[in-house]
Amino acid sequence: MASKKTMMLIDTSKCIGCKACQVACKQWHSLPAEETSFTGSYSNPPDVSGKTLTAVKFTEFEDIRQKLYYVFFKKQCMHCNQAECQIHCPKGVIKSREGFVIFTDKCTVANLRGVDGADEAAKIANYIALCPYNIPRYDYDNQRFVKCDFCVNRFPSGYCGPSCSVTFRSGKPIPTSTGPTTACEFTCPPGAILTGPAKEIMNYAKERLYEVKANLNHSNAMLWGGRGRVVFLLTEHYTNYGLMRAD
Repeated sequence: MASKKTMMLIDTSKCIGCKACQVACKQWHSLPAEETSFTGSYSNPPDVSGKTLTAVKFTEFEDIRQKLYYVFFKKQCMHCNQAECQIHCPKGVIKSREGFVIFTDKCTVANLRGVDGADEAAKIANYIALCPYNIPRYDYDNQRFVKCDFCVNRFPSGYCGPSCSVTFRSGKPIPTSTGPTTACEFTCPPGAILTGPAKEIMNYAKERLYEVKANLNHSNAMLWGGRGRVVFLLTEHYTNYGLMRAD
């Protein structure tokens, strides 16, 4: 039986900025720690890299009452339906049955197509720039491009992903599943990350958005993303997270 497409919802109204997802990602992928320095932000490391596939971003935000607080954003690959990274590295980027965009060990500078550059460094920079979300990074130790792989090796072939036992306002439940999931969802203390069948995740995201606006007083809350395998529920306008519009 063909698998359903899988999707992830990241609900920033629940995120506490603990970085457990960041640590779990490193642990599952056996990635080394990075030496960093204080940059004036609690985002540490400051961005994704060849050794960090997901990074929790801290952004100071001042509301209309001039009250200063943080908004959190889990930076990771959006797993686009039409992925520029795959178009320009067809030998090294594949899509899983669930819809995940996966970099293989063939995603190297030598296998890039249609990427100009006077030297290797320029080609690396230009390939990264093709991504609308500025996600791929180059792992100089292994000489290949890397990014979030949606923990694809935790999903058996044909598995459509787990859901959670939550209920819509309409009373329609999302089926409960005890199947495998991503390392970040598995470890998230407040349950801000939810992975499951795409249609059910999007329906729940819309229901959750209504609840966040109506009951949690986040009048500017919005959904961001959703054209790939990842959608965010933001409590503020996307520009307050330093994000661009998600096409």
